[in-house]
Amino acid sequence: MFYIIGGVATLLLILVIIVFKEKPKYPPSRAQSLSYALTSPDASYLGSIARLFKNLNFVLLVITYGLNAGAFYALSTLLNRMVIWHYPGEEVNAGRIGLTIVIAGMLGAVISGIWLDRSKTYKNLCHPNCLIQ
Repeated sequence: MFYIIGGVATLLLILVIIVFKEKPKYPPSRAQSLSYALTSPDASYLGSIARLFKNLNFVLLVITYGLNAGAFYALSTLLNRMVIWHYPGEEVNAGRIGLTIVIAGMLGAVISGIWLDRSKTYKNLCHPNCLIQ
């Protein structure tokens, strides 16, 4: 079954590479035609990545997201082992703790999203001496 799925996916990849072109013959809109005209020939993927990492706000966002995601994944990976170490036989409660962490994160994201949407204080949430402002 995996060989069939792999074969179909490979066939589709080959068809996409052969059939699809980089750009349509005619631009789909006036904005797209202006975009084609303004695009410099040296615009490359690696160049855009290099420009992103020169942007301080992007670097701060990557670092903070990486710390947040890393802490969450480390905690969720080691949660069962930490709980069992101190409370043997409490596997069910370790699962409940993990579920509580996930639900609290989801509720926090929804509540902070609603708050930001209503207050429009996107940059004011950090300290006044924050580099993002």
